[in-house]
Amino acid sequence: MKAKGSLVASLLFLLSAAIIVTICLVWMFYPLEIQWLGLEKIVYMKAADIRYNFNILLRYLTLPWEQRLSMANFRSSASGLRHFQQVKWLFHLAQVIFLMSLPGFLYFWKKIVKKGYGNLYQSSLITAAALPLLIAIFGMSVGFDSFFTLFHQVLFAGDSSWLFNPNTDPVIYILPAEFFLHCFLLFFVLYEGLCLGMILVCNSKRKIG
Repeated sequence: MKAKGSLVASLLFLLSAAIIVTICLVWMFYPLEIQWLGLEKIVYMKAADIRYNFNILLRYLTLPWEQRLSMANFRSSASGLRHFQQVKWLFHLAQVIFLMSLPGFLYFWKKIVKKGYGNLYQSSLITAAALPLLIAIFGMSVGFDSFFTLFHQVLFAGDSSWLFNPNTDPVIYILPAEFFLHCFLLFFVLYEGLCLGMILVCNSKRKIG
């Protein structure tokens, strides 16, 4: 039971790690997004000002002690603030899962993978890697806009605050659909890379005979 529990913890660790690293990389490379997406021409602001407001938003979403969101150049409606608060909770949930699953992952790594028994759980790792692939295939079949809408309808069931009105929440202008597509792609690559890495290490260290 302890081995199975550590497997579940390891899968949660890989998922939460991919989410957290995605957030960090998106935060780091957002200046490139400003250039690629031509955001300066959309909101008629300098790149430095756009980045400044984005940093305020990301600090609010990722830092537990940041309890109030007030961007310098973008007003927010009550509905918009509610949605950002929900996203903040999800980000913190990923952080908590990461920390709580870390001991289980370390146990799985030291007691199972390094001792050559990781291949016994290879089917679970392959399944964990395959599920996002199936979701990606579905997303490509329906189109990103439809997938993005469905994603929010599932994740925020019964709440439409994620449907931002640019007139009341103009920050959506610097968070276009293409930006979120890049976020999804980055997460997908990171998560699949972590899963594939675990599978390869399990195979390389497996006991024979």
